[in-house]
Amino acid sequence: MKKILLALLFASSSSMACMTGHWEEKGKSNSFTIDLVQTGSHVTGKYCFITNNGNRIDCAEKDDDNVHGDVKDGVADIKFESTFDGEGTASAEIKGNKLIYTIKDRAPFIQANMSVPEVIEFNKK
Repeated sequence: MKKILLALLFASSSSMACMTGHWEEKGKSNSFTIDLVQTGSHVTGKYCFITNNGNRIDCAEKDDDNVHGDVKDGVADIKFESTFDGEGTASAEIKGNKLIYTIKDRAPFIQANMSVPEVIEFNKK
């Protein structure tokens, strides 16, 4: 019985999709990318959001992580830091082959006059 429980536990934990990778979503007037590294239940990384035909750019420096969070039940609760000196919150979840990134606190983007959607569906590249 213990072997069955351990096998089920391993199967359920290994079936959870890992968020590690380079994710992109590009439109006519915007480009959103996010690079994430998931280690256990923690996720870190950086994003680069370019909107308004390139007139608004919010990108982390090369060596700076501006995304930090914890993963529970396949959903990451994220805190992010805008280069416009604001902090916000989001959630991220793998659905199929997409990373669904839902921005909960949009204040940094509103203050920077950036047109960023509430939900971004990233594709892994």
